[in-house]
Amino acid sequence: MVYFSSLIFTIIFLFDSFFILTTSYQTRFKRDFMLITDGNMTDAKCFEECQQDYRTKFEYTLNQSLTEFYDFPFHPVVLESSSFQLYCKLSEQKTKCFAEKCNDYAAENSFSPSNFVCIFKRSLFEKALNCLAKTEPITFLKCDHECHEEIVRSDRLKQVTPNIQNQIFISSELATYETELDKLCRFQSCYMNCMAPVVKEMCGEDESKHAVEIVESYVQWHADDISDWHSITGNDETLPKACQTLVKTHSKADDPILQIIGNAAL
Repeated sequence: MVYFSSLIFTIIFLFDSFFILTTSYQTRFKRDFMLITDGNMTDAKCFEECQQDYRTKFEYTLNQSLTEFYDFPFHPVVLESSSFQLYCKLSEQKTKCFAEKCNDYAAENSFSPSNFVCIFKRSLFEKALNCLAKTEPITFLKCDHECHEEIVRSDRLKQVTPNIQNQIFISSELATYETELDKLCRFQSCYMNCMAPVVKEMCGEDESKHAVEIVESYVQWHADDISDWHSITGNDETLPKACQTLVKTHSKADDPILQIIGNAAL
């Protein structure tokens, strides 16, 4: 998936369609939607070709449907050491495709789930890997479903109409897109708070600290990325409050990598 780079005015991918995927073992909620904004659609076609090549290699190499793969919470495929290495290698190839075929040389320095775990926070992620893998079945059963149901109940009380259409929005559907974005930020905030006590109970002190830190960092960096897009496109006023609360005012000044990501989005 593509996040904020030179493609920022063409395609923005985020997570949160709230539709159900059923496997032979359990039901998982995949949160996946995107906004296509005004821009050069030829570029969009180029990125789609890179994405399709990535899909083919991903599904063959990891024996995992990309349609059923999700970035957050971290998928079990990413939480297994050997498949994590393969995931990073495939993601690197996709980024290289963006640069060489689509002239998106900012992709390597832009926020994306793969850049986050494979480049920016790889050391921390690898330290947290064992704890995240050990607790994933519990955090999935407890947090993923509880947080999903909490949002469904809240929206039902507010009489929010569920989005059951294709999860592709165009510029004229910005309001609907923002509604889905609000759900995403509420889910991430809920999940972040739910998983912390679970990992602290099941993992050692250092491992649990790393696990909580990597999840909190992911949520914060993603919120910063969303905020950057709203600022750059002049949509500050439409940034959902649930996302605003996840943005740390001084985070970019304190983190040189976030400064690089911010510069790449310009």
